Amino acid sequence: MSSIDASQIHSQKALLAAPEKATMPASKMIVEVARQFGVSPIKQMREMFKLDRKAGISFGEYYAAQHYRTDLTAEEKLQFVGEKGSYKLNLRLSPAKLGDKRSFIRDKVLYTTMLKGMDLPTTQTQAVAHGERGFGAIKTLRTPADVARFLTSEAVYPVFAKPLEGSKSVGSALLTGFNAEKGLIEMGNGKAFDIDAFAAEVVNDYPEGFTFQSAVQQHKSVSALAGQAVGTMRVVTVIEDSVPRVLYAVWKIPSPKAMSDNFWQSGSMLGAVDAENGKVSHAITGAGLDREIIEQHPVSGKSFAGFQVPHWDKVKEVAQQGHSLFPEFGVFGWDIAIGEDGPVIIECNANPFHTLYQLPHDRGINNPDFAPVFDKVEARTQAILETRTEQMKKIRKDQRI
Repeated sequence: MSSIDASQIHSQKALLAAPEKATMPASKMIVEVARQFGVSPIKQMREMFKLDRKAGISFGEYYAAQHYRTDLTAEEKLQFVGEKGSYKLNLRLSPAKLGDKRSFIRDKVLYTTMLKGMDLPTTQTQAVAHGERGFGAIKTLRTPADVARFLTSEAVYPVFAKPLEGSKSVGSALLTGFNAEKGLIEMGNGKAFDIDAFAAEVVNDYPEGFTFQSAVQQHKSVSALAGQAVGTMRVVTVIEDSVPRVLYAVWKIPSPKAMSDNFWQSGSMLGAVDAENGKVSHAITGAGLDREIIEQHPVSGKSFAGFQVPHWDKVKEVAQQGHSLFPEFGVFGWDIAIGEDGPVIIECNANPFHTLYQLPHDRGINNPDFAPVFDKVEARTQAILETRTEQMKKIRKDQRI
């Protein structure tokens, strides 16, 4: 049993809140960009409207991602996308009419259960909190009392807790143990919360369902560099012809004080990974004028440059095998943890956020290398869509006869 200091006990919400949207900066930021980069406020405004219209980059994203930089040509800037542009690109590659399995893929219990049935490495679900649904032999928790009972006497720690559906680590937490003497659930960030309040938060704030999974034991070489919090590899796969392949990869490196690996959390980092060989070149942290390239981890002091992601060939293999289960999708983004014995699929994203590539690699996603790939992927999925449409027309016609 660990010792909890009174200062570590918190009464506010325990689970990670959603990030704030990038907003239009104050006039001070506009003036500072003009001073540091020689881009007048009028030119900034013109660029913002152009990038919003053509690349789906919001005004807030224009500043957060430093699209005002003068070392980028106008053509290069248009190769970048914002959140809207990223979604639009993904719809090109995976048309909505072909994506009828999206809700299944978002369901963290059903999807990981399927992966296990296909002998693909993924997480182990210990229990699910849901008011109505059943999950077969997986323990189902209906009430806050059920959640509290599970966490106090049945859970095998460490446990990673997160909503059944969702993204950006919203609602997530690493649970490291239960302090029976004080009735506190202990978190991976050193904080502790009243068990009953935590259980009520899970049930009341996440009625769509909440999962408790066994936390991945990260490969020792990854932890030695970046700390114990699991930082997944975002591996994006595409299908141009008939076989999936890895297009790009990014290492989502948690802040030293974070329990999960989303870049929007203060102090988090993104590592540029060579998709071919799994070698890291550098990492970046911060946004806007605070963005910086870092060569060493701020805590371990170890260098990012040349770090070899363990089991890289297997990482690519499992991502490609996973994509082949749903070949009608042109693009997927995989969050893959690096365990001691190999990769572990954490989640699959049918709408990967391509800014994660752009920030550390310092290139727009629609660069000259990727743009022709996207054209081929789109042509393939459109052909599939046309074939299915014709098949459905024929079926309806036959049914009328």
